[in-house]
Amino acid sequence: MSTPETTSAVPASATPKPAPSTPRDLVAVMLRAAEKLQSQPQLNSARALLERGGDQLVQLLDPERRPDWAWFEILFEEDACRLPEALLRAGRMLHREDFTACGIETLDWMLRGRVLAKCIDTMADACEAAFAATGDLKWLMISRTAILARRAHPRES
Repeated sequence: MSTPETTSAVPASATPKPAPSTPRDLVAVMLRAAEKLQSQPQLNSARALLERGGDQLVQLLDPERRPDWAWFEILFEEDACRLPEALLRAGRMLHREDFTACGIETLDWMLRGRVLAKCIDTMADACEAAFAATGDLKWLMISRTAILARRAHPRES
């Protein structure tokens, strides 16, 4: 039995929600959609959000960008690792190699000396997503190291 959530038809009374205005808003929506899709694999609305969000993030990485700046935005914020994490989770769930490759590229770029100490709080989750998407033990080791660093140096309130 299909429900409105699992069919592609949109009720006539449905009002479209506004699109996320920043990459961070987009990532928050994508991570919630990935969580929903994990528990409800037939949830087409979550699948569509991941697909659209992943496409938008990949487009933000301009192929003509400077070779020393493989990032979606001009600056890093403390939750910077959420961007590649969202792409990695979407890539794994949707079987989209382009999302996974982009997530790995940006996360790896961050690890090559460009991560600010304030990003450690989100690094573990992003690296766990990279491990889940690739099976590469390097990401599991980095995730565990980030967890240990977070415990050793808790953020002061």
